[in-house]
Amino acid sequence: MQQNLRWAAAGLVTIVVFVVCTWLCGAVLLPSVLPDPAIRWGVSSTAGVVLATFAVAWGQIFATRTRQEDPPALPSDGPVTASGPRSVAIKGNPTGNISTGDTGVRQSPEVAPARPEAAAPAGPVPAAPQPEPGPGSVTASGDRSIAINGNPAGTLSTGDQLGQDPA
Repeated sequence: MQQNLRWAAAGLVTIVVFVVCTWLCGAVLLPSVLPDPAIRWGVSSTAGVVLATFAVAWGQIFATRTRQEDPPALPSDGPVTASGPRSVAIKGNPTGNISTGDTGVRQSPEVAPARPEAAAPAGPVPAAPQPEPGPGSVTASGDRSIAINGNPAGTLSTGDQLGQDPA
């Protein structure tokens, strides 16, 4: 709805609230309590003004609010790569805890322990090929790095502690 139409609707609501409240008080509710019409309509007009003030406050909020845009969707076509030692790359909105260090987040009882790794082969280990960075790509390539393309809800920890060697 355009802002001019919102202001018109807010003004119309304010007028309707004032008129209905004043008429209800002056013609329906107060005649048995206040027989003098001058006092009765004065009190009913005051009640109408008080309620119309609340309508004005609502109308100002209604007329000046901005429409909230939906957040842009995450591109789904990019690669997700975690090539560094103990690195994590996530596309989406993780809700659990993420830890790449030794003293980060305690493991929950539902998670099975990791399998022991096989003995490292002799000689240099070839580096994993790096994908082309592009829209929607998520890459964590450093030691104990975390890369997230989304809104994490849990805690993030790389296990780094001040004054300790990261190795």
